[in-house]
Amino acid sequence: MMKRILFTYLFLLMAFAGAAQHTLIPSVSNYHLTWTTINPAFTGFRDAISVSTLYRSALYGDMGPRDMQLNMHTPLGNSKVAIGGIVAYNNTPPAQNLVSVMSTYAYRIYLGSGRLSFGLSAGVYGVNSDLSGVPVRDPGDPLFPSEVYQRWFPNFGTGVLYYTDKLFVGLSVPELLSIPLESESIGTVKLEEYRVILTGAYLFDISKSFRLKPSLMVDYNQAYTSFKASMNVGLMDSRIFVGGAYDYPNFVIALLNFQVNPQWLIGYAYTFNTFPVRTALQGSHEVVLRWELRPVIRTIPDDPFYF
Repeated sequence: MMKRILFTYLFLLMAFAGAAQHTLIPSVSNYHLTWTTINPAFTGFRDAISVSTLYRSALYGDMGPRDMQLNMHTPLGNSKVAIGGIVAYNNTPPAQNLVSVMSTYAYRIYLGSGRLSFGLSAGVYGVNSDLSGVPVRDPGDPLFPSEVYQRWFPNFGTGVLYYTDKLFVGLSVPELLSIPLESESIGTVKLEEYRVILTGAYLFDISKSFRLKPSLMVDYNQAYTSFKASMNVGLMDSRIFVGGAYDYPNFVIALLNFQVNPQWLIGYAYTFNTFPVRTALQGSHEVVLRWELRPVIRTIPDDPFYF
């Protein structure tokens, strides 16, 4: 009984957060490896053919969302253009399944010692929601309809990024169209619901065996604002990055990324819940595998982790 009450409370909490953000962009823990998901201007920034897969276990134990991603991007030869694609899947048992298939495009120009990149994304979202299995006190509550809600709709995103071999700063709006409610038409634009994401990082190259990389991500809209701040330490000529992050207001994250060789990277993150009901919940495991064919363009430094 207690678990059912807790499930209802958490589902309402997540539903409120989703309604406030009006977004299907997942908020993963090891975001250092999935930048193109939140800003298409990162497309091609590795200057290599880069393919990564991500899996995150349920964020709230058995009751929370699970995320999977396939992320690909590459420059087109020595041109200023880079392209990519993202397939993302989110499952929140027993009520909701979300899927997105997005293409990304970036046009990059040299500016000073770095590059200025302008990005666009376009694709489709799919929603399959069945709230009939959620235990509620008042049967027939209109917030929990018994009918299955299924819908496909387009979406677009945009972003800008400036980066060098030591730093980057990016700003993006990953969804330009609002996610339609059942009673709304596709293609609705609601400026007050736009999610604006600011990202930044700097690499302090203290020595070949010791580097520091602080980063920050601020996620803002008019209803809800969160931020993630992290510090990673690069060891063994940046073959290993270990660190932590704080995901305001409810999570602490432990991070470990290991560059096996110039082609393969393994990333792991464990997210701890810090909110009041944490004793009844589990942490979340997240694993990233990244494969790269390098170099496509000889512009990035020898440090295999880079950003």
